[in-house]
Order: sequence, then C-alpha cells, then structure tokens
Amino acid sequence: METRSVVEQPDAGSAPTGGARSEEYRRRSYELWQQMAGRWERGREVLWQTTRPVSEWLVDRLSPEPGQTILELAAGAGETGFLAAGRLGDQGRLICSDFSPRMVDAAERVAADFGIRNAEFRVLDAERLKLEDDSVDGVVCRFGYMLMGDPGLALRETRRVLRGEGRLAFSVFGEPGRNPWMTVARGVMAERAHLAQPAPDEPGLFSMSDPETIGILLAEVGFARSEVEEMGIRFRFADADSLWAYASELQGPIALAIAKLDDDERKTVRAAIEQGFAPFRQNGGYQLPGLVLNVLAH
Repeated sequence: METRSVVEQPDAGSAPTGGARSEEYRRRSYELWQQMAGRWERGREVLWQTTRPVSEWLVDRLSPEPGQTILELAAGAGETGFLAAGRLGDQGRLICSDFSPRMVDAAERVAADFGIRNAEFRVLDAERLKLEDDSVDGVVCRFGYMLMGDPGLALRETRRVLRGEGRLAFSVFGEPGRNPWMTVARGVMAERAHLAQPAPDEPGLFSMSDPETIGILLAEVGFARSEVEEMGIRFRFADADSLWAYASELQGPIALAIAKLDDDERKTVRAAIEQGFAPFRQNGGYQLPGLVLNVLAH
C-alpha cells in the first residue's frame, strides 16, 4: 500500500464549546504547534529516547492486527503510530493525523526515514473528526488529549469513530510534583515574567493528571472499561549544554519564550534553570524524572 497525504485545514479560529475563551486557547495552541513542528522534527531523537517506552506500551495494549485501520491523533513527528504501522501489514492502514499541518508534513518526512508505506497523512481536529462512524479499529494518542480545548469532546469523537470493541490507548502526564522535567524550567520563566502560568481550568500538560477523573470522563463518553497504569520516565542529558539545548529548543512555550530574550537575560535564565535542576545532577549530567499515566479504554 502506498503512503498517501490528505491535507484538510482545521478551523483553528472557531471552537465547538467554551465560547471566546475556548476559541482563544485553540488559536494559541494551533500557532504554538505550527511553530514547534520544525523544532520537534529536528530534535525528535532526543524526545524519542525518553518517550519510546510510552509509545511501546500504547501500541502493545492497542494490539493492532494485520489488515486493521489505526488512527493516531496529535501524532507530532509520528513515531508512535509508525510502531503500530509495522503490525498492520500491506493491507492495513495507519491514519497519521495532527491539528497542525506543519506537524503532519514533518511526520510524512519521518515516515520516509522509517520506511513506512501503509500510512495516510491527514490534518484532523480531534474535537470534530472528519471520519465516518465506526471507521477505525483502534486509536492511539500520546500526550495529546490533555492539550486539547475540550478533551471530553475529543474523546467522544474518538468513541464515535471506533468500531465495536475497538481500543483506545493514550497517555497523559501525572501530577506536576512528579514531573520536574517541565515544572522547574516553567517555574523559572514564570518567576521572571517571561511566561504566564496557565489558568487552573485551562488545558495543559497536567490537566488530566488524576486517574479517577480520567475513568469518569471515559465512562461519560461511552467507554465501558478502562485501566490506568503509571510509568516513570527519565530525561537524560550528558551535560549542561545538552540540557539547555533541550529547554531552549524543544520545551514548547518555554523554548519559544526563550527565543525572544536578549543575550544577557538568556544567560541569566540558563543559569537559573541549571540551578533548579541541580538536585538531578549525576556524573556531570542530568537525569530528570517524570510520571506518565498510560490509559487503555474499550
């Protein structure tokens, strides 16, 4: 089966629920990931070293079979879905999708490096999927639902397009206190007024960090069974330069905010971030812990 690409521009300026505030969040989110696409493509190996065990868990629990159609939402550079594509055979199909057209383009280029030939690349809004009811056998989403404007609506759409006993496997981050890899640098940027703290009820990295709430939400949208499993991860950096490259290039809003600083402030921020991560120094490098919640629903 040949790899195909379908581009459908999402309605980035309109929101299904939540009024003007939700609309503004969706606009900002869209612009963020459009800007981050090139950075994530260039730095994907750094991210993959840490997150690959999460992707492997998701694909193993999804258990894709030859001939099936698997949908990946918020695919980023696409590696998670590509693990699934390898199990689908020539007659199976992976739909690799993201809200950001530039991310979809990046994933298509990465697919060529992976030798993936049974994938279709589409720009899809997870909150209003342009797919038929009961049209896919499984859905996988690594670190996506928590960042969506209305995760409940996105999960309801996911349930709609899943066939019968089709499975959903997804991951989100656990509580902030167990994810210093993000909170330390974000705290430095917020303290120095370079980055605003998100509103308590706004989507974000930790907006789905409670396992009980996840279970309730899944039941509300029509999933009969679900399980949540904790997984520890660890970002490893050989030295301070590698740590800074990660923070200033790949850490989403943090990286984009750092890019706007003048040289003196950038040096000050770097020193503060390194000091914040000092408790995680090991053998001249850094090991930054994190907690992921992996979820299987069907």
